[in-house]
Amino acid sequence: MLHVPVLVKRAAATIQPIVSGPSWLDICITIRAKSTFSLTSRNRPLDVKHIESVAPAEDSGRDTISRFDMQFQAAAFAALEILEGNGIDCVYCDFHDDFVVRRQINGQPTYHFFQVKTKKRLNHQWSTKEIFAIASRSQGVDEESLGKIKTSFAGKLLLHAIVFDNTCSEVTLLSNVHFDEGVVTVVDELRGRTPKAKAAKFLADNFSAIFSIEPPADPGTTACVLGKLSLRAAASYIETDRGAFASAARTAIHNYSEIDLSFDETTELANGLVDLVSRKSRTSLEGVAKSDIESLSGVGLDDLLEILCISRTAYEALLKGAVPKALKTASVITRWMKQAGADDAMIEFASHQKVKWDIWLRDARHIYSPMDMAVLLALVDKLHDDWVKPGATFSSLDKLICTLSADSEIKKFSALDRELLFGAVGSVVVRRYSK
Repeated sequence: MLHVPVLVKRAAATIQPIVSGPSWLDICITIRAKSTFSLTSRNRPLDVKHIESVAPAEDSGRDTISRFDMQFQAAAFAALEILEGNGIDCVYCDFHDDFVVRRQINGQPTYHFFQVKTKKRLNHQWSTKEIFAIASRSQGVDEESLGKIKTSFAGKLLLHAIVFDNTCSEVTLLSNVHFDEGVVTVVDELRGRTPKAKAAKFLADNFSAIFSIEPPADPGTTACVLGKLSLRAAASYIETDRGAFASAARTAIHNYSEIDLSFDETTELANGLVDLVSRKSRTSLEGVAKSDIESLSGVGLDDLLEILCISRTAYEALLKGAVPKALKTASVITRWMKQAGADDAMIEFASHQKVKWDIWLRDARHIYSPMDMAVLLALVDKLHDDWVKPGATFSSLDKLICTLSADSEIKKFSALDRELLFGAVGSVVVRRYSK
């Protein structure tokens, strides 16, 4: 193999026209680390290097993707709390910060800002300097030194507390690793409004100078803002893969709504929810009207219901009907109906009939004897069992309901028509398949 320096002039002089004959050379020009051309003879074996056998010069892109995915997992997990119905109604994705949780209190919104910081090494502990940019010794008060604190992880979060004032309820630094004792002490003292540690006292004493506040904030305002900073360490539901998130999501869904999911359903939901957050985070908001920002960047109940395969109309019908555990009931009915081939209109109808049956049954218990009610409920249970044996289809269900509605035992009950019996079957389904 012959080598000549990579110089255009010398290369041009070296590569001369080749005469015909069996000794022709294939000219293979390969750029190398030492900037050389390589001329390889056809008769010599080619040194083939497979791409997998050579380590890349850098692999930061893959690591960056994993970090973003963990950020999306954290936002997705926060969005699941919407199911609890405790006031949280929206999670903004990559808007103002990594994600923002909105909670409605007495009709007024409050915002909880989250910044997600992850480390590949799980034994890493975030230091005071990493979080606050405050030196352990001789911290300067010059403009450059204070500017670094303002743009630190904690500083960027505290800016939200300043800008949004009373509508900002809390600002949280969330990580997959721990914070060292110094960081925990500083945050605990700030939240307790007792800054004694060097870093905590420096933040309190220089608060207005750090954030360029004029006129300077009074001690009470300073303490209130600094007290909104919190930590969430070693979040177990965010990892480079989504296995931990899927498991945590299944538990959260069950805790918030009592909906139990199979492994396949959990995996599908987990991927769907994280992918949804990813799309919301990457949507450009440039030039977007304020009224559209929530729908484009926020995750709400409608998004969760769609991923959970729960009909919104079914959920609202059950909710308006004051059905206990309406979300769980809507989940069961929707999945049951879809397996039988129902469309959204039929699912909504089934939900309404379930509500009507519940109302009818509540009143009937005060009118008819316990024996009559026991016979009725036994007949409905038998109808359900007869229906699911050969395979649940609407045509077979309708035939069974028509047969039962003509039964002399059923005719004892006032207003118990086919639609109510359909709702009764739905009630059995919810009871049988609610885990």
